[in-house]
Amino acid sequence: MSDKSTKNKDDKKLAKDTGKKAAAKNGKKDASKKKTNPFKTFGKFVREYRSEMKKISWPSAKDTTKNALITLAAILIVGIFIWILDYGLSSLRDVALKKIPEWSVSSEAETDTPITSDSSLIVSGGDTAE
Repeated sequence: MSDKSTKNKDDKKLAKDTGKKAAAKNGKKDASKKKTNPFKTFGKFVREYRSEMKKISWPSAKDTTKNALITLAAILIVGIFIWILDYGLSSLRDVALKKIPEWSVSSEAETDTPITSDSSLIVSGGDTAE
């Protein structure tokens, strides 16, 4: 049995070696194939492009207009829905802030301390300026 297993291993090793040699030979051939005229490849691209463009089934003007109107209607409906949702949520926020005054910032809280141009109110570095 050991003779068969070593023979199989030798066969696999030989196959790998020949595979590497074949790949090396093919690599040399592929390198020569890569040197093609860029104008020929561009011409081939244009021919294939035209061929593919002919296969496209373009929609009619009527279909295009219908699809455009459906898209505009969908945009309008979604826009109105978002506007209504925004208006409702902002109204709900306003109602909630009026019910709980400590959460809201009132204009009276901002004006509790009057702002004057009197320099005696300004304190800097722990010293009062007089």
